[in-house]
Amino acid sequence: MKTVILFMALVFCSFSILAQAENESEEGKFRFGFNVGTNYSMVNPVSTPKANYEISNGIGFNLGILMDYSVNENFIISPKSELSFHNSSLDFINPNDSRYTYNILPVSLNIMTHFKYKIAGKKHEPYILAGPNFKIPLSQNTNSDTGFNTTSDFAIDFGIGLENKLKHFIFAPELRYSFGLLNINTNPALRSLNLHSILLVLNFK
Repeated sequence: MKTVILFMALVFCSFSILAQAENESEEGKFRFGFNVGTNYSMVNPVSTPKANYEISNGIGFNLGILMDYSVNENFIISPKSELSFHNSSLDFINPNDSRYTYNILPVSLNIMTHFKYKIAGKKHEPYILAGPNFKIPLSQNTNSDTGFNTTSDFAIDFGIGLENKLKHFIFAPELRYSFGLLNINTNPALRSLNLHSILLVLNFK
């Protein structure tokens, strides 16, 4: 809860500064905003020969701040910072049928840069995106039955979106796939563990 409050305070302060900067250069190439959305985590573990587990994937949510820099009419560089809450875990089953849970990256700060290419349009502009995403864990597995945590991850994001120019702002729903590249596992019952995610994000700019 403290993490959420701190993040929201940071968002509020950032928007106060960014709004002032945008007012000073309304005709500039910069645009600032925020986003909210949901994510569905998909765990891809490789176990040791004796490990017996069940995968539990679920829906989480994320929120963040963003900036768009228009290189030209079609190409945009968009750095973003998002706080993500994942709902994914592994339930390990012992020989005596007892279980313990290994939560996978429960909360993370995701720092990314997306490169967007817009297809020509007027009020409605579809676009494609791709870019790197660095995920930093913010919480420990204090609610798990095990003390093992997950480490930082580096992912490549791909996606599509649609910019809708409304009267006072731009609304851009976006569908992304985040492909985790690093082994984020610290549990000795596993050889490696990768995390992939599908996200539906609503951007307001």
